[in-house]
Amino acid sequence: MNHEAILAALPNSKEEARSLKEIAEAMGLDIATYIDWIRVERRLSSSLRSLIRWGWVAYEQRQREDGHRFWYNTYWKTEIGKQSKPP
Repeated sequence: MNHEAILAALPNSKEEARSLKEIAEAMGLDIATYIDWIRVERRLSSSLRSLIRWGWVAYEQRQREDGHRFWYNTYWKTEIGKQSKPP
């Protein structure tokens, strides 16, 4: 996964934070089938964890309010992520 492409798909604020699926859709990744989604989810999750470790991205766990009340993570750029390019 290209870290610059991930950062470009992330919002600048916590209020606009996106889920993994929303980030994948913003990047134009193919998630049409279940197996495609699993591949994308694994690669994207790994890259986001690296960006979090480097301080470029922040995340928060949220619970869906309507329908099934499952937990999911939302991601957004930190101040460092807004100003710099990843290694």
